[in-house]
Amino acid sequence: MTTFLRPDAAKQAELRQKAEQKLRDKKAKDKVTAAERKRKRDKEKERIAAIEEELAANKAKREGSATTTTAQSQSPFKAAVVAARQSPEDAERDERINAYLDEREMLGHSSYEDKDLIKDLCGEGTRVFNMQRRMWGTTSHERLEALIRSHRWQPFAIEPEWNERLVELAKQRTEALHLRTEATLMAKREASMTVSPEEAARIAEERERGKRAAMMREWYTPPTEQDKARVKALGLGDSAFLDETQRLVELGPIVGVSAAARVLRWIDIEAEGARCKFERDPRYWDAAFMQTIEDNGRTDAVTELRKLVAALPTV
Repeated sequence: MTTFLRPDAAKQAELRQKAEQKLRDKKAKDKVTAAERKRKRDKEKERIAAIEEELAANKAKREGSATTTTAQSQSPFKAAVVAARQSPEDAERDERINAYLDEREMLGHSSYEDKDLIKDLCGEGTRVFNMQRRMWGTTSHERLEALIRSHRWQPFAIEPEWNERLVELAKQRTEALHLRTEATLMAKREASMTVSPEEAARIAEERERGKRAAMMREWYTPPTEQDKARVKALGLGDSAFLDETQRLVELGPIVGVSAAARVLRWIDIEAEGARCKFERDPRYWDAAFMQTIEDNGRTDAVTELRKLVAALPTV
């Protein structure tokens, strides 16, 4: 008992060696564990950095081609109106959705039980599986709507309440792609044909008319019944004439206003200009006199408008 409680010098040295060895083993193990944790952290940081770098590159690419994309999908005027009406939250939502749509692989969450359905919806030839993220996805914007509508697949890093907006923007990209493809095929067909200068001029004229008609459809805002009645009273109710006035830059902005309302706005401005000439005249306070001035100003404006339309080049 005494020997156990009071070991000799050799035993004490042996116990110290064992304790020191145990401490060294623990430190070595801790060092290995810490190194492994650091390795995993560094690998995760590299993965995140790679994803962020890819997202940044896609964003820069998207912003660099924003003018081209906008021109393909809608006019700059309409794009500016839409952007101005967006809240900061909607702008952030659209930015994240566009970043997602810029990805080569558009991945999403789904359960293992639904893998056969999801694989089929992802499309033959457009189906992808990301081993790193363990997610199925597609490379085609056309496949996104069916995937989302299945309610078995949720786009990665996209809020569920954004799904409808994602489908909308994906459709816009699909339509733009179809238009580009159609335009490319048309250009190739035209290039393969030998046409006379007269035929080339006719094709260019038809193309210009088509572009103008598309622009008119995009900008079109229906007139109110009140506006219809007013232009009819002024003798300007002819729809062909009103369509021609859309080519007049003198009438001001065209976006968000009907052709009838745009004409009336210009005529009212001209009539008000006629009134302003009499601001320093004592007769300005004579209501009957000023009404006559305003009516004459409106009549003169109508006459001037007809001259402006008549002077337009024939297309």
